[in-house]
Amino acid sequence: MAIKSADQISIVDITDAYSVILTNDSYTFPGTVNAAKPGSCTTQIIAMRGSEQIAATVNLNNVVTPTGITVTKDNDATSPTLTITASASFTAAGVVRIPVVVDSDITINKEMSLAIAFTGATGQPGAAGAEGSAIWTATAAPTTPNYTWNESALTGPEGMTVKPGDIILHSYYRYTVLTVDSGSVFAGSQISIRGGAGASGTASLWYSGTAITGTSTTATVFSGSGISKAVVGDMYLNTETYNTYRCTTAGSASAAKWVYVNNIKGEIGATGPQGDPGADAITMSITSSNGMIFKNSAIETTLTAHVFKAGVEVTGNDLTALGTVKWYKDGNATPIATGQTLNVSAGDVTNKATYIAQLEG
Repeated sequence: MAIKSADQISIVDITDAYSVILTNDSYTFPGTVNAAKPGSCTTQIIAMRGSEQIAATVNLNNVVTPTGITVTKDNDATSPTLTITASASFTAAGVVRIPVVVDSDITINKEMSLAIAFTGATGQPGAAGAEGSAIWTATAAPTTPNYTWNESALTGPEGMTVKPGDIILHSYYRYTVLTVDSGSVFAGSQISIRGGAGASGTASLWYSGTAITGTSTTATVFSGSGISKAVVGDMYLNTETYNTYRCTTAGSASAAKWVYVNNIKGEIGATGPQGDPGADAITMSITSSNGMIFKNSAIETTLTAHVFKAGVEVTGNDLTALGTVKWYKDGNATPIATGQTLNVSAGDVTNKATYIAQLEG
């Protein structure tokens, strides 16, 4: 059977990653010498799909607990709070396994660790310890280069005097007292007690537009991207070329750098046979009622094959006289449907699917 005309279209499903957080993933119950003292603690469940919070559900019948532990929950339909209660029969550390269901059919298992702080037997009184080092606060910066203060400028424990080995704190620095002479306090070199800045966190996001272009794998700045604060790992989809890019250097639009990753557009279909010359040429075009890119499997669209003869769309009996429109998926040789339209829903696409319509007759 001759193929008189053909066209193809790709449907793409971009799905955000799921994550589930327990606000409290470990707890230690006070105990007696051999078991936990009855008590309880709580943890809240927060579910995310990408940067969007979604509803999380827990079936208590599926929760696995150690002996002596029971779990209840409140009625919050989005972020339920679980109450974990210990009885005197909880005698050894264990784990509560919590299956969390998101988007109706996706289960993510979380664990909360439980321990017991057992009470030890009362020990014999120890010998009196040596006098410890006192900690003093300086009201002003030390005199340099000898790191010297007047003793009256230091505030410390009531009734004590400054002695070698004591610690002096001023601003973000710590000093150790070396000597005290006639009211003057001499200390060793300063040591910073201020920690360095922590590493920046990341949360990958998808952006789209037409500002980031090209296929270079060399990190490049696109100052017109419109993205005010990109982080490493963010992705960008060019909606005209279907090229995707990944952020490799974080920052504003004038500083962030992007590299080409791949193209998610389907491969070009095989070239159809040459049409009849002149006014009888037959062409085809496929349209989608709801676009071609969907997120989180929210796919619901109708594909329509439009057949044209001599530039005029052909329908009804005139189309039947030319032949039959058959639909193929992902290069398979067996048609999945016939007719001008094809309905596509979430269950039909995993990441990407390419549909080809052919007028055969």
